[in-house]
Amino acid sequence: MKKKAAALISASAVLGLLVAGCGLNPDDAPPSAGSSGAGAIYVPPSSGKTPVERAKPTPREAGTIRVAGKTQGTLTPDLIKTYNATGGTANIVVSDKNENQAFEQFCAGQADIVDSARPISEAEYRQCIANGIQPVQFQVASDAAVLAIKNETDVGTDCLSFEEVRDIFRAGSTINSWSQVGYGHELGGDANEPRMKVAGPDEASNVFGFFGQYVLGDPEPTILVMRSDYQAYPTDAGVRRAVVGSNKDFKAAEQLERSRQIYQDILDSLAENRRAVRDAEAEVAKGIVDERPPADQARDRAKLAKAEANLRNLEKSLAPARRYFQQNRAALRRLEEVRGTMGLFRFSYYEAFEEQLRPMEVSASNDFAKPECVFPSQATVTNATYPLARQLLLTVNYRNMKDPDINEFLVQSLSRSQRLAEDAALVPLPDETQATELAWLNGTSEPDIIFYQSGAAPEVGTNQSASGE
Repeated sequence: MKKKAAALISASAVLGLLVAGCGLNPDDAPPSAGSSGAGAIYVPPSSGKTPVERAKPTPREAGTIRVAGKTQGTLTPDLIKTYNATGGTANIVVSDKNENQAFEQFCAGQADIVDSARPISEAEYRQCIANGIQPVQFQVASDAAVLAIKNETDVGTDCLSFEEVRDIFRAGSTINSWSQVGYGHELGGDANEPRMKVAGPDEASNVFGFFGQYVLGDPEPTILVMRSDYQAYPTDAGVRRAVVGSNKDFKAAEQLERSRQIYQDILDSLAENRRAVRDAEAEVAKGIVDERPPADQARDRAKLAKAEANLRNLEKSLAPARRYFQQNRAALRRLEEVRGTMGLFRFSYYEAFEEQLRPMEVSASNDFAKPECVFPSQATVTNATYPLARQLLLTVNYRNMKDPDINEFLVQSLSRSQRLAEDAALVPLPDETQATELAWLNGTSEPDIIFYQSGAAPEVGTNQSASGE
């Protein structure tokens, strides 16, 4: 069988992670395996035997599936609930372990499936292989954090490094201007660029938890890990309004010029009508002095009464017109104040309002000479080349993936994952990826098998060793 390798890049992926599978072309890595590239080469084990050949089944009780892992925003509870509700035959036991502990259990043969939002680390992989366990990872959905500003806003850059993202949001951040960040800037200050402001969800949000864990490195993030002026909102709509302004303000600002003209027209009319009243009063007085006929004097008094009535009506309308103009002007000021505010959004919400939001590209490279800026999209989130994306994965032992109970659960989970992901506001698998992974389970193709090259490059994001250090 031909060997192929593809880099399995996740939101917390190791840059040196290599994936090798059987029967697949190296240039045709399925989306679930991430992106292939120059570094994605097959490195055979020094023993001369592949890990698959040396792998052995995990001892387990048939009919009971042990799932380990407690992942922020995971899809697995929904998959299990649906499996049980639709007549699944296996008894699924879930242990309340974090990802590091879950992989430790799995590599020790104490768990059948790991629920994670990251791939297995090199240290964990080597521990599994030492114990005769060959990991295979199935992607069931994706998710991502998107950083966006108001559409059609220029803040001087459209790409941030991963490290800059961390520095912007972390507690104690000293970044208060867009002139301090971004590729293409001469860092140090441009007074014309807006003040840096950030907004996002509160602690109850999955994207807050994911961002706090992955970007800020806190296993159980609270609002205290964020910069002190972080604007937290309980809804995505609140974050969006903090970034682009409210619909009410938009409508009011659109009426600013009209309200300004109305107010000015009333001021001009008031001046004219005051003159008309003064002229009418003078004419009445002159008629008395000239002893005009009673009919003429009555006509003069009628003109004065009409002028006075017009003046009173204009004076009554002046205050409302002034308020209307001032309210619209204040709305415009509020819209101006949101300029430069960057919001933290879940990918699915950003996608629903992308006509209002301008996303920042994010680079996995912190080298300003060679940025690797990636735009958040369905494709880059699914294959996790976008640095703030994460793949929701189920990891199994290659030698157990055909066990009837595990195979049944995985087939049903993959078959339902797209609908359940949409319901959970996650990014569903592309049809091609789903078909590829189902083919691994029905035996029509061999799965991607994970290998690590010795001396892998440092990973992006949080540290992910088997020990959790």
